[in-house]
Amino acid sequence: MKGDGDVVIEAARTLERMRDYLHAGVPHRQRAEIFARLSRLPLEELASMNPVQAEHAVESAARALSDPQPAAQEGALVCATRASALALTQTRLVASRLARSGIPTTILKVSTTGDRIQDRPLAAIGSQSLFVKELEIALRDGRAHYAVHSCKDLPSTIPSDMVIAAITAREDPRDAFCSESFPSFQALPRGARVGTSSLRRRAQLSAMRSDLEYADLRGNVDTRLRKLREGQYDAVVLACAGLARLDARARYTVPFSVEEMVPAAGQGALAIEILAGSTFSDALRGALNDAEAERAVLCERAALAELRGGCQAPIGIHARCEGDTLSVAGAVAAPDGSILVRERLEAPAAGLAQARALGVQLARALLTLGAERLLAAPKDGA
Repeated sequence: MKGDGDVVIEAARTLERMRDYLHAGVPHRQRAEIFARLSRLPLEELASMNPVQAEHAVESAARALSDPQPAAQEGALVCATRASALALTQTRLVASRLARSGIPTTILKVSTTGDRIQDRPLAAIGSQSLFVKELEIALRDGRAHYAVHSCKDLPSTIPSDMVIAAITAREDPRDAFCSESFPSFQALPRGARVGTSSLRRRAQLSAMRSDLEYADLRGNVDTRLRKLREGQYDAVVLACAGLARLDARARYTVPFSVEEMVPAAGQGALAIEILAGSTFSDALRGALNDAEAERAVLCERAALAELRGGCQAPIGIHARCEGDTLSVAGAVAAPDGSILVRERLEAPAAGLAQARALGVQLARALLTLGAERLLAAPKDGA
């Protein structure tokens, strides 16, 4: 057991790490107040923090300072959301749309499993609802009326007591190459270190460049870009939608085409989840739903469900509407990118049932081409 002196020493080391994180990623005007708050934490708590937990505590304190919890409004709906900068930005976009329809919203910040566990790869945590489950609990126990999710975070099948009330208009669904030193993915030298937390991205990147080192990268968008600026990675790959919503970028930010890197199912769109039978379902749908995005996303999610792939599987599915016609592309890869199965289908799909059917058809074609064997292979947890 550590003595009092050891606890003080470890707590001081943690505070020093926190000071470094503050100087690297927090505006100057906020640093003193945030550090004062962190310094008031119990010594035992500070002493027990590993570097990842210390960084997460800094980010949480910064968010709390810049975005205080609003007071509840009478008659307002409560929205459950993650507390990251991106999640809050997305939630505010939804709340703004609802406000224009006369529906006020207050925000309930919820910490999810994926937010709390920062020292392991996502695929190693062992859940398909890493950023969703706790928000659904808030809906069930009455703390919130609806939840806003990044569509790509939703499992392919949601619980039977939940429904997706609306899919918002889609932001850019592509993935983006980000680097401070190299102008493109192809310009990276052999052995360059590329950060990503996604098995899908890693597999498709490896299929294009097996000569690079792919390393796990956790944290919010701002944290990932900071780690890139600090030189921990030569490049990182992030969703274009998140970068656009946060107005963030690296020195070199270059989108991959959807043909080069097939996006995750639902990437770029937001899903509004509610309890089945909620009386305000029609109001939310009327204010927020985008019919074209809904057709495309439901097609993608149907394919993902048929493949029995979770949101962390090495599967890319992307659908695009052209009038009443829907085209959908899919890619399933071995984790190391050594095998990549692709297929693309196009068909009339003016309705949701047709869109789902096309997604199922694509999935079955991929399975026939060899995806079943790839998805059955043991994952390495990378």
